[in-house]
Amino acid sequence: MAGKRINPRTGSVLRGIESFHDSNGLRFDSSDLHSDVVRAYLVNSTLTPSTLGTYRWVLTNALDLDLGVDLSFPGSKGARPYSDAERSDLVSIARSQKKAWRRSSALVLIAASIGAGVRAEELRYLKVEDLDVKNSAVTVGARVVPIGDPWREILFSHGRAQNEFLFHPGAPVRGSKNLINGFASDLTRDPNSPRFQMARGRSSFICDRWNEGVSPTELLRIAGIREVESLIRYVHLIETAPRTKAGLRDLLASGNP
Repeated sequence: MAGKRINPRTGSVLRGIESFHDSNGLRFDSSDLHSDVVRAYLVNSTLTPSTLGTYRWVLTNALDLDLGVDLSFPGSKGARPYSDAERSDLVSIARSQKKAWRRSSALVLIAASIGAGVRAEELRYLKVEDLDVKNSAVTVGARVVPIGDPWREILFSHGRAQNEFLFHPGAPVRGSKNLINGFASDLTRDPNSPRFQMARGRSSFICDRWNEGVSPTELLRIAGIREVESLIRYVHLIETAPRTKAGLRDLLASGNP
């Protein structure tokens, strides 16, 4: 785990494992996790199956831990994508915010999520300099994501200095997950209007790209997903998608969307 950036999700998993170590009188060292102890924690945990699936993903992908066996905990299902009408409502809500910085941040929030599949932890650090107007793309971490209208037009209408943050540029603390959740929940809106959720925005991006015929290899790249099996979370939302991990692997091997 040396050199790995600890994001909030990974930190939460490590805290759970540390608590298990403490309750069993074991020494905890986040840089030297033992697979036997971690498997015992997962097997004996009272966490829900979907949370256990998240833990397994973090341990095997983010922390590169070899668990030795496939515990086969099902992951949580992807959130429902926003409909066209809901997307229009969300943009209207963003543009109706009274303060200019809130309008701009709300539009960035929606456009980056639905248009570029940006995760919450990525959005917090996205800067104007990450936008490539000439090639209609945005650099998110180590990946370059093409972005089309209407999201391209919305995201590129920033009018700020190159080194400024796109979302909530004046925020005193950027590391807190509540920076985005709190902002989204405080948006002025009609009670019957849709609420914005990052999970639904990212689902919208992934489902849109699939339905546009983007190849599995390219979809994994632009979405920042390491394993094609991770798309199993979204297959219930896409009519043309395989319903099994084996089917997704076969699709990746064939190179067809």
